[in-house]
Order: sequence, then C-alpha cells, then structure tokens
Amino acid sequence: MVQIVCPNCAAANRIPPERDASAAKCGRCGEALFQGRPVEVDAARLQVHRRANQGLPVLLDV
Repeated sequence: MVQIVCPNCAAANRIPPERDASAAKCGRCGEALFQGRPVEVDAARLQVHRRANQGLPVLLDV
C-alpha cells in the first residue's frame, strides 16, 4: 500500500499497488491526487508530505 498526500486538503490516501495511482482521487475532498503541476506548501504541509509519502521521493524547489 502506498500513501499519497492530497495537494488540496493534505489528507493521506492509501493507494493499492495494483491501482493506477495517476487516476486516483482523494477520499476526503474528491480532487485528483496528481495534478501534473508543482504544489506550493508551507513548512507544516511539507512535513505532512514527508511523513505520509513513505517510500516516495519529495522534490523541493526553494
């Protein structure tokens, strides 16, 4: 199971490995988890992404 943080509401979403993650939607707000563009985050939201996106790289542009 992979966890992806929603770029809109910061909810952690579990995605099964057999499912196409590029089409996944957030269970809380219903928005697409992958929007094809960078997401602006503050320090608190960055920590949420780092903790929840276990095993996935987080690219940071400062």
